[in-house]
Amino acid sequence: MTVHDHAHDVPYTVSTHPGTEGDLVAAVTGVLDSAYNPALQHDLLTALREADDVLTVDLSAVHFFGSAGVTALVWLSQHPEAAGKRVRVVATSRIVTGPLELTGLLQQLDVSGMPAHSVPPEDRTGPAVPPADGPSAQVSD
Repeated sequence: MTVHDHAHDVPYTVSTHPGTEGDLVAAVTGVLDSAYNPALQHDLLTALREADDVLTVDLSAVHFFGSAGVTALVWLSQHPEAAGKRVRVVATSRIVTGPLELTGLLQQLDVSGMPAHSVPPEDRTGPAVPPADGPSAQVSD
């Protein structure tokens, strides 16, 4: 079932179907652009309301994941109707995991399906830039 019924065309679709673990999967495809954030939030909330206990937001087919996607996931996970329910996210590409990593949401949301290079490092205390005495500090004449 396609969730959205907007009067104008949106560059994405949200389709729901039963998952394999008793969850409801909201499969999102297309472009998640900030111009359509209210519509995306509405569509994801509709899916959350349909879910019994667990909503899995599958972002595997998303081609662009900007601030609208980040905002919608945070908004959905903190929405009062999410109380007592679990929101999971499937992210299989850097298009999605990159912004989630940059915003710290990989550690706050239940995210699975990530490519190995998307997993945040355990030790975030290392230097942000190479040390001044390293190879990049050498100046040639």
